[in-house]
Amino acid sequence: MDRRDFLRAAGSGALAAILQAVAGGWAKAAEAGFAGLPFARDPLPGACLLPLGDVQATLAAMLDTVVPGPATDPEGTAGALEACSMNILLDGSFPFRQYADLFAMALDGIAAEAHGGTFVELAYPQRLDVLMTAQEQLPMLRLAFKAVRSAFFGGAYNGVGLRYVGYPGPNLGWRHVPEASFRVAVCRERTDTGWMP
Repeated sequence: MDRRDFLRAAGSGALAAILQAVAGGWAKAAEAGFAGLPFARDPLPGACLLPLGDVQATLAAMLDTVVPGPATDPEGTAGALEACSMNILLDGSFPFRQYADLFAMALDGIAAEAHGGTFVELAYPQRLDVLMTAQEQLPMLRLAFKAVRSAFFGGAYNGVGLRYVGYPGPNLGWRHVPEASFRVAVCRERTDTGWMP
C-alpha cells in the first residue's frame, strides 16, 4: 500500500465515522422531537426560521417594519419574513444571534418609553419611529437592518425579493445580439506570441 492508497482508506474511514456520528445525533434529536432547537424549522433545507417566543415575535415585527410584508404592506406583497430574513438574525453563523435578545429588549424599552406599549403592539409609523431611535443607540442594529435588506433584495434564501424588484434572471449572454462583440475581435494583436512583452 502506497501513501496515496493509505490516505484514501483513512479518509474513507474518517468520513464513515463522521457520518455515523451525525446520523446518531439526528436520530436522537428526532426521537426528542427536535426539542433542543431554540426555534422551529421547516424540514426543507434552507427553509425560513419561524418565530416562536416573545423575543422572536418582537424580531418578526422588526423585520416586518424594515421590509414590510403582507401584514403591513398596502399591496400585500411579500416582505422580509417571507424572504427568510429571520435566518439572518437567529442563525448562529451570522453575528446577530448573540444580540437578538438585546435587540428585542431595546425595541420594547424604547417603544414603552415613547409610545406606552410593546414594539409588537405598535402601529407601523410608531414602529418606524422606534427603529430610528434604536439604530442610533445600537450601531449593530443598523448593520442588522442592512443584512435583512440584503437577504430580501439579494435573494439570499429564496427569490421573493428578486421577484419583487422584477429581476429577470441571470444574463445568458449577448451572443445573439449583432451589435455585441461576442467572438469578434475588438482590438488587434501587437505581439507575435499574444503575451505581454
